[in-house]
Amino acid sequence: MWNKEYKDCLDYIDSFWDQVIHKPERRVVDHHVITIPKPYITPNTKKFNFMFYWDSFFILRGLIGTKREWLLKDMVENFVYIYKKYGIIPNFNAPASMGRSQPPFLTSMILDTYNGYYFHYLSHKKIKKVFFFNLKRHQAWLKKMTLVAQEEYEKIWLDHEGLYNHKVKGHTLSRYGDRDIGYAHSSELESGWDFTSRFYNRCDEFLPIDLNVLLFKYERDFGKIAQHLGELNEEINWKGKAEERKKEINRLMWDEKSGFFYDYGYAHDRRSEFLSLAGFTPLWAGIATPEQAAKMVKNLKHFETPHGLTITAKESLAPKVNLSKLPERYLPAVEEVLLPKQWDYPNSWPPLEYLTVIGLLKYGFVNDAKRLMEKYIKTHSKIFREHKTFFEKIDAVKGDIGVDFHYQNQGGFGWTNAAFYRYIQILDAIDKGENIYTTPKAEVAPFKLSIIH
Repeated sequence: MWNKEYKDCLDYIDSFWDQVIHKPERRVVDHHVITIPKPYITPNTKKFNFMFYWDSFFILRGLIGTKREWLLKDMVENFVYIYKKYGIIPNFNAPASMGRSQPPFLTSMILDTYNGYYFHYLSHKKIKKVFFFNLKRHQAWLKKMTLVAQEEYEKIWLDHEGLYNHKVKGHTLSRYGDRDIGYAHSSELESGWDFTSRFYNRCDEFLPIDLNVLLFKYERDFGKIAQHLGELNEEINWKGKAEERKKEINRLMWDEKSGFFYDYGYAHDRRSEFLSLAGFTPLWAGIATPEQAAKMVKNLKHFETPHGLTITAKESLAPKVNLSKLPERYLPAVEEVLLPKQWDYPNSWPPLEYLTVIGLLKYGFVNDAKRLMEKYIKTHSKIFREHKTFFEKIDAVKGDIGVDFHYQNQGGFGWTNAAFYRYIQILDAIDKGENIYTTPKAEVAPFKLSIIH
């Protein structure tokens, strides 16, 4: 039903991918671009015409199960190539971003590729040149990619040498940082939330919940991969690391009274009270207990509108302040903190909304997830039919295009299109009565989706 009703939207999305899949850049044609060896995909054809790190994870959701799924492997190998050559997976493939990364999704993309249909196609349907003839070659690729992800985890995100300012003395959890320039500003750039009131213009003073959830998933993924490869000691080691991080996340970031996860302000030794969708990422990664999940779902009310989820809660924004009596020399700094920012209410951003929806599905809150997916599809299809494109973000209160901030609101748009496509597939599966869970013991959370995350 959903595929038929929104065929015009899906046809646009299908045609859009051909515009943003680029041939590999094997030679330097522009000193503003880092060359990469394989075909790659960009968020749109205009402002964001680079290969971005965390954008790519979400964009690839739109290629899974399609004739373009082969790009998953090429994208993983592009990120691995850049890391091996430059020692970092940068924000995007340009020298200007080499001092910072972005929210790390490499292990997720590796496993999506390895577990997907692509290798099956290569081995059995021969859509392209056969790459894997047997399981050993398949596993050899997995091992090779995983070793690079482990090095990225150790050298960049644990940052024992302090090169990227991700390590905080006295803490095992990590922060966003940068190698070269002002910590607060570029840390916020690295977070992907550029810019937000969530960090009070002091991003480098927080241990962010979403970053540490992603690193927990790295550790858990490494354990799963070791188990698959028969490396028992490695499996035990990584499971132990994941459990340690989970305990620390719960100790510093879980608030029992409000039933939610928050960033931790290590500089002042206190948990933030700022409500953002980052607090739902423990559902996506499987950190939350079923009891915590039940409390977390009650917090949807702080974000939900008739058109979806706002990226932050309205009540967490700074109140209106009379600055008339403040000496003029202080005004620029204070006004900068109080200004509304694009990763704030009332804007809705597909990546965090998507992680929240998938987290709800994994824990069995199907009705909540279905309601949010339906709102997303109806609102974005309405905007598409009016403007003939999808947008990077929307205003979730008005149900229309989000306003411009430090750059014009972008059309296209990779992660918006991909989430739309995935929601259609999931909703069709639910309506057909298909079992979207593969966990044998359905009462044990987190549930594993047979529909890939």
